[in-house]
Amino acid sequence: MNHLSKTLFGAALIAFTGFTAQAQEKNSGVIDYELSQKMPPRGGDGGDEEGQVITIKQHFFFAAGHGKLETERPNFGGGMDRQGPPPPGEGGEQGPPPGFGGGRFRGGFGMMGGGFVDLQSHKYLQTFTKPDDSTKTYFAEEDFRPAKDVKPGDKTKKIAGYNCKKATVTVRDETYTVWYTTDLPFSYSPVNGLLPEPNGVVLAAESDNRSFTAKKVDFKPIPPEKVSLPGNAEKVSEEEMHKMRQEARDKFRDRQNRN
Repeated sequence: MNHLSKTLFGAALIAFTGFTAQAQEKNSGVIDYELSQKMPPRGGDGGDEEGQVITIKQHFFFAAGHGKLETERPNFGGGMDRQGPPPPGEGGEQGPPPGFGGGRFRGGFGMMGGGFVDLQSHKYLQTFTKPDDSTKTYFAEEDFRPAKDVKPGDKTKKIAGYNCKKATVTVRDETYTVWYTTDLPFSYSPVNGLLPEPNGVVLAAESDNRSFTAKKVDFKPIPPEKVSLPGNAEKVSEEEMHKMRQEARDKFRDRQNRN
């Protein structure tokens, strides 16, 4: 190989290596979301009184085809608290505050409450740890659901530095204005059934009662164990998961009533 050929080969190798490194870097990082939820008025009488608006932060960690959504729970005393005990039946730090749908942000796994995500198989993996046995983790799977009643918009805007398309989507009789990007190397929505295109990532959505927006997308190394199910996790059906959570809530209420 002559000198010119070696030089061209070296330049091509450097360019390819740089491209590969950049692609690998974009496969690991975190999306920081801010979520707001309107709570019903005190007393739940449905009157004209404005209910409280709760704002929380959530972080979607992703690496090597896996992801995990974590929630910072409000402590209702100023600031946020991730170290307090989880709500009954939620297990771990993924549990949402009261009023966010019992960990599922108005029904269905893969909602804003938190959990693991298999980004390769397009499945949400909701986890549960029994309050009286923290050594055992259970998980149930739910496939990514295609969005229904999608009405594409003609507007675009940047969110967290990414060009986003607009669409209107209906999930469980609730209409959302959705902003999503196709510039990230995976597909994901914090709310199942909200993604207008199968190769996109939802960075913002808003309905009459709730909204969330990505504030930052930060590419950085994430340890694989951060986004992986515990090694002893046992798979159960969605029905079994619901039953275990309901039993945990019932036990919690019984203890509260006895005190």
